[in-house]
Amino acid sequence: MRGGRGQQGRRGVNPALARLVAAHAAAVIAEWAAVIAVLVFAFDRAGTAATGFASMTLLVGSLGAAPLAGRLIDRFRAQRTRTAGLAVQCLGYGVAAFAAGVGAPVAVVVVAATVALGSVTTLRPSGAVLVPAHARDPDELVTAHSWIWYAEGASVLGGPLLATALLGAVGADGVLWACAAAALAGVMVSVSDLDTDPPVPVLGPTDHVERSAWRLLRTRPGLASVLGVVAAQYVMIGSLDYLLVVLARDRLDLGAAGPGVLSTAFGLGAVVAIAAPAVLRRTRLAPVLTVSLALVAAALVSLGLAVSYPLALVVLPVMGASRSMLDGASRVLLQRSAGPDAVRGVFTLREVVASGGLITGAGLALLTLELADVDVALLVVGVVTGTILAVVLSGLRRADAAADVPVVEMSTLRRVPMFAHLPPMMLESLARAASHVTADAGDVLIRQGDPGERFYVVVDGELEVVMSGRSIRRTNRFDHFGEVALMADVPRTASVIATEPSTLLAIERSDFLDAVSGHDTARDAAWHFVRTMELDPDTARVLGERDAR
Repeated sequence: MRGGRGQQGRRGVNPALARLVAAHAAAVIAEWAAVIAVLVFAFDRAGTAATGFASMTLLVGSLGAAPLAGRLIDRFRAQRTRTAGLAVQCLGYGVAAFAAGVGAPVAVVVVAATVALGSVTTLRPSGAVLVPAHARDPDELVTAHSWIWYAEGASVLGGPLLATALLGAVGADGVLWACAAAALAGVMVSVSDLDTDPPVPVLGPTDHVERSAWRLLRTRPGLASVLGVVAAQYVMIGSLDYLLVVLARDRLDLGAAGPGVLSTAFGLGAVVAIAAPAVLRRTRLAPVLTVSLALVAAALVSLGLAVSYPLALVVLPVMGASRSMLDGASRVLLQRSAGPDAVRGVFTLREVVASGGLITGAGLALLTLELADVDVALLVVGVVTGTILAVVLSGLRRADAAADVPVVEMSTLRRVPMFAHLPPMMLESLARAASHVTADAGDVLIRQGDPGERFYVVVDGELEVVMSGRSIRRTNRFDHFGEVALMADVPRTASVIATEPSTLLAIERSDFLDAVSGHDTARDAAWHFVRTMELDPDTARVLGERDAR
């Protein structure tokens, strides 16, 4: 038996996280492709004005849907909300595809696509809850974020490539049908994990998810600056969604496939960026965010000063790589800054900020194009991005210094009934006191008759509980053992032996007793569990006496 963190190579890929990332990838690829398809459809049917209408409608719809994500997770749990969101995406894309195919008005196609894209806002808040709930240790949490980063980066290339390949062959309606198929694949993957939905942390009677997020903004230094980086990132994306269509079709005269070509150049940079996964494992992420945002601002300004096709093919990959870095690093920093009780609220707030950034970017592009040309629009967005960087710079350093919340440990402990209702700060304190322990097959974690020193929660693997030579039960993930000796101050009542390589959280006696005795609900839940256990008569008598007190 060893202290330390589990080894992912020995355990293999976490299947729940793999399915989560697969569904995420399907949804975000469809998201990028659908936006291009709808904007090109609007441009071809009714020109620049209709494209602007389509862009703003898609963005406003996402902004309106974003606040619902956290409350839906609160009411229906994360996996159910995620699966339902993917199903609505599939339906919305299908309706938009059918409408485009039969020549319906642009507004009908845009509204259906808006419903689909609005449902994408459930993806990231639900993922913020599910990733630490499924991760088996902090290293696996970072690995999962790297996978999601790969999916996001690949979608920036895969979505435009899908749109580019299909626009010329089957038109915008064909692209939207492909998006519906991708969302359906996400639903099918997601459905298999409905029975593993983690519980929703209990909030106070006057509390709710948004209030917990706003409270965290006040108490976690620099967290607002990280959200400022998110806003800047999406200002850039919101402007490019529209500007690349105008740039390709009007300024560079690249034809029907032009917007897809430029978007693909942007996506290539994102794919190059995800070749450096070690970036997300850095202790300090503020430098990554600062450099990436500075590169975005510089690229926008340089393209605005000298618009040309060759220069676009140089700066767009730089912007894509920088955007990928911004997305991955800000996601990890937000997760590090919020515990399980607040993370869904913080990521819901992130979706609101992202949608607001998209609207701001699109609005800047539309307004500037009304007054000037695409060159000036690029310059304006570049200056706005640089200004945001100047404002958030010092706050990013503070966020780095304060971002050490043990989210994986807190998510694991929240699954234990006696800890489920602990206040966030008490749960965080207990999680900080926990240590990761690994055991090989045959290792004895607890020996019957020994004094009790630790409480254990199973993170991964299987162990056997043996009492007086007789097998009592086998443990699974999130099962726990060791509380009887600690609560009753008696020797260990059974032995616990690993039957396969396993990882556990271990909590020392004093930390366990402080948590259980300091909260009535936790104490009652602990005693309820102990009363249901099979015990020898002497131990049962001692426990009965202590319980009666």
